[in-house]
Amino acid sequence: MKTLLSGAAACCIIGAEAQAETVLRFCYDPYPPYTLGDSGIPTGGLKVQLLKAVTERIDGVSAAVVLLPWQRCQAQAKAGEADGILPLFKSADRESYLAFTEGTFQQTNTFWYNRRRYPDGGAVNGDYTNVSGLRLGMVNGSVIDQEMEAAFLAHNPIVRSGDVRSLMQMLLFDRIDVIAIDGAVGRYHVAQNGWQDRIAAVSTPISSRYSHFGLSRASGADAYLERFNQAIAELRAEGRIEEILHSADYTQ
Repeated sequence: MKTLLSGAAACCIIGAEAQAETVLRFCYDPYPPYTLGDSGIPTGGLKVQLLKAVTERIDGVSAAVVLLPWQRCQAQAKAGEADGILPLFKSADRESYLAFTEGTFQQTNTFWYNRRRYPDGGAVNGDYTNVSGLRLGMVNGSVIDQEMEAAFLAHNPIVRSGDVRSLMQMLLFDRIDVIAIDGAVGRYHVAQNGWQDRIAAVSTPISSRYSHFGLSRASGADAYLERFNQAIAELRAEGRIEEILHSADYTQ
């Protein structure tokens, strides 16, 4: 299999040398710190680094990453126009068109709150029956925990926004009481905006799930599943995955 890249995508070959026989094209949406950049070619990110580390272990394979709107990325992988998606959560629907690798790392979802409104965090640090009366904000399209969402919906509509920064601004202006987002994403936005003394995470996570590389069945990239799994196992055994995850500088 040989994937031909055009335009900007060809400029972002990572892993093996550009003349490698096979170039796998991966996509994701802009989602710092996992992918950095607004659209098109990423400027970095933890999941981009992880893909590079994996493909460096697979002879004759390199990879390119493009940033696309999330629905478009999934549609391209389903149609075979993209060879894979950077680590994402499994679902029955996605398994119909993606072959999932072994888990790469655990993504933890957490409640975040306004420190000035809840100085000790106690009012938002409890089980769902205690906090579900609060107004919850979440990112468009995100599914964190169905039981949690149902508990909040029993009291108030969930406020949705297209980006985390907007949710955090609503939090600061008391338009919502708590937001539910990925822990690493929350830390990134708090640090980027200098909100460390204004926004904090609840100590107990909502949920934690492994994310997996998804290899397109339609493009034939699923033929590399075993080699991806072997590379992931080696990286985990060497502690390299943890090194990548802890390499993020949220102030940059």
